[in-house]
Amino acid sequence: MCHAHHIRHWILGGETKLENLVLVCGHHHRVIHDSPWQVRLNPDDHKPEFRPSPKPGVENPWIRYRPRRE
Repeated sequence: MCHAHHIRHWILGGETKLENLVLVCGHHHRVIHDSPWQVRLNPDDHKPEFRPSPKPGVENPWIRYRPRRE
C-alpha cells in the first residue's frame, strides 16, 4: 500500500497538493519521518529523489532508486 508523504510537512505549512507529495510504501514513509533521510521532487522533471542520512565529511547525492538487495 502506498502512503502520500508531504515533502514539506503540513504542520510547517506544507500544502496537500501534488507538488508537495510523493508516494512511498509504509516502511519508507516511517524511515523518512524517523531519520534524517530527505525527499524532494527533481526541479527538472519533477520525479521524486531521496537523500540518505548524512555522514560526516560526505555529501550524499540525490538518488531515484536503489537496486534491491538479494
